[in-house]
Amino acid sequence: MRSIRALTGLAIAGAVLTMAAPNAHAVSSSCQKALDDAEIAQRNFDTVSKDPNTSADDKKNAEDEANMTASTAQRFCDSTDPAVTGSVKAGAGGTQGSASPAELAGGAALLAAGAAGGVLMMRRRASADQR
Repeated sequence: MRSIRALTGLAIAGAVLTMAAPNAHAVSSSCQKALDDAEIAQRNFDTVSKDPNTSADDKKNAEDEANMTASTAQRFCDSTDPAVTGSVKAGAGGTQGSASPAELAGGAALLAAGAAGGVLMMRRRASADQR
């Protein structure tokens, strides 16, 4: 009886976690290209600004280019993809690349393994109580 309760609890918890996970919003290919261009410009600016041999004019030009491409990507993506909101920051992280199918499958496998482990432990405990 306990194993059924534990399994039911784990199933409900897994369902709640699945529903609570944020939905992935796909962006159009042209919006993604604009975001990629902004990221490249930001990386270029980061590289140029760290180089001590770069002139102030080159640093300013790289900064202006990064700002311009980020602004263009923000305006373009906001007008074509209503799901994309907020400022555009080039770099790692953010909400543009949500969980991949492999990550989702891995999470589901972890939940299943947890449920199976819970059932196994409850069965061992029940058999030890009968002795």
